[in-house]
This record gives sequence, C-alpha cells and structure tokens, in this order.
Amino acid sequence: MTATAPAIRTVSVLIVEDNRDTADSLSRFLRLGCGYRVAVANDGEQGVRMAVADPPDVIVCDINLPKKDGFRVAREVAENLPVKPLLIAVTAYGGDYPLAHAEAAGYDHYLVKPADPFEIEAFIEDSLSRGS
Repeated sequence: MTATAPAIRTVSVLIVEDNRDTADSLSRFLRLGCGYRVAVANDGEQGVRMAVADPPDVIVCDINLPKKDGFRVAREVAENLPVKPLLIAVTAYGGDYPLAHAEAAGYDHYLVKPADPFEIEAFIEDSLSRGS
C-alpha cells in the first residue's frame, strides 16, 4: 500500500487589463511571486470568453476596457459561471460613484491604480483561508 500525497490546488487568476505593461507586471508577480496560474485577457469580451471557457478562482479586472467594460464583465461572469470567482476591480476611477457601481456589479474588492500587488495577493489569500 502506498500513501499518496494530498493534491495541491493551484489558484487560477484571470487578469482582464488592456494596458499590456500593467497586465504583464501583475501577471509576473502573481505567477512567479505567488505561484498562481495566471491568464491574461486584453479586453472585456475576451475576458468573459476566457472565464466561461476555464473558470478562474479570481478575476482581477480593469473597469475601462475595450469591447465590454469591467462592470459588464463582472455581471456576465457571475451570470454564466456556477461559482462566482473572487472579483477584484483595479481601475483609475476613484470615488464613491464608481465604487458603488463596482459593488453593484459584484466586485468583492475595489482598488485604484496604481494598485499594490501585495494587496491583491492579500485579498486572494484571505479568500482562500476563508474557503470562499
């Protein structure tokens, strides 16, 4: 009889960001620094397609995106997936008005750019520790 090691589950993160430098640097941090599996979509339409095809644990999404804004991305992902991923908005829009819209769309967290990648990691790890 051989003992099998428990399966280690890798966290999957989808970054939806049209600024390629921002997407690349956050992707590298989350992949290399945190050990997460990371995919990148460069517009909202592609982000929804990718999320539906391979549901991620976490979506980090800009609000001002081509083809579909981040509010629509969050709503469509929540409507089309059996389990809502952790949704983190990272945007240049600050203030109460966009925050209220992000919360209404289903975002769990809202950060204004430039966002601290360690804060994003903390949101993900907190969510994992709570089992959500």
